[in-house]
Amino acid sequence: MAKKEVQPSRTPTRKQVLVSKREQEQLRIIYLGLGLVGILILIVLGIGLVQTYITEPRSPVAIVNTEEITTEAYQDRVRYERFILERQLDQILQQQAALPAAAEEEDQLTQLLRNQYQQMANQLVQQRSLVDRQSLDDMIEDELVEAEAARRNITVSEEEITEHINRILANREGGLTEAAASATSTARAEASATAASWTPTPTFTPSPIITATETVTEPTATPANTATPAPTPTLNIIDESTLATQYSEWMAALAEETGITEAQYRQYIRATLLRNKLREALGEEVPTSAEQAHARHLLVETEEEAQQLIERLEAGEAFTDLMAELTTDDNDATQGSDLGFVPRGEFVEPVEEVIFSLPVGQISEPVQSQFGWHVIEVLEREERELSPEFLSRRQAEAYDEWLMSARQEASIEEFWTPSKAPADNFFEQQF
Repeated sequence: MAKKEVQPSRTPTRKQVLVSKREQEQLRIIYLGLGLVGILILIVLGIGLVQTYITEPRSPVAIVNTEEITTEAYQDRVRYERFILERQLDQILQQQAALPAAAEEEDQLTQLLRNQYQQMANQLVQQRSLVDRQSLDDMIEDELVEAEAARRNITVSEEEITEHINRILANREGGLTEAAASATSTARAEASATAASWTPTPTFTPSPIITATETVTEPTATPANTATPAPTPTLNIIDESTLATQYSEWMAALAEETGITEAQYRQYIRATLLRNKLREALGEEVPTSAEQAHARHLLVETEEEAQQLIERLEAGEAFTDLMAELTTDDNDATQGSDLGFVPRGEFVEPVEEVIFSLPVGQISEPVQSQFGWHVIEVLEREERELSPEFLSRRQAEAYDEWLMSARQEASIEEFWTPSKAPADNFFEQQF
């Protein structure tokens, strides 16, 4: 059998060599381009990851003086505040659902409870919608409080933090901690001792004007109430073992739902207690007495009506008679009323200026305010102790005034935008 003739390999032509080289160069460029694109993608992804997990969390959402509030800390706080509000809302809705089914003829108490629960739920939903921004305001306030507390040597101990947390946990069970129960028992004992030793103060109401034909009745003491006191209710004391279990469960729930640590939670509680202590310290600095005026007024809609009242007073009609005339069943009692002793800062500006400048016993000219036209008479003006109501209000105002001043004086830079807050699908789930 004849052997096949082996064909000699053909030498590529110059053109084929050039084409082959060109194709290889193109492939090299393609591979290089793909490699560069891959590298760029990795770089972009890396930058995104660094931005998301390192740079952004560490970036400040606000700077208070020299203290930075990082985005990470802010987001943790938002998650915590959202969680607390949502838990409260769930409790309210559960209590509302436990009421009897709505009926056309519903007893008044059930209807009242249903309406109250709904109002509370609406308020919580409103707070929930504002919590992202409010959380930053609270954190800024915490920084200002921290600085002022340090200046005043106000501190909060770990024991105080633990006791406050235990009281929260015990309250959820409708009970008290041993420390709170002891304080309650002491307060009851002191109140009972005070009541037992109290002697009623004789009181009487004198006539506005005593004439020669009138006699003043001697004051007589009101007999003490001799009714048998109601039995003291038994206190529900939550023992330390139960509180420890509840604390562990609460920390686990916080970690699962919000991701915050026990140290963060205790810091939030510390900030609350520090704020309360500063509020108390500022309240103690409020003077317990102030210049006060005892005045009464008549309120009508027009200046002409006010002038007519003044003319009637000048003609001899009694202020009290006009007060009674303006205060009827169909009229607001504030149309003519005795205002009692009131310190400065409690009236609208035009009225307050007159009350604290008008000579005692003199009738004012018509005074206009947003409520109408006033005719005012000042009966007394003197420095005297503030009532518990006014003192409590001024003590609360002392903290608010300090906070406003502290915010104005501090160097506060904010970089907050809604996008700084963590993702939120609460309203999508609810509505």
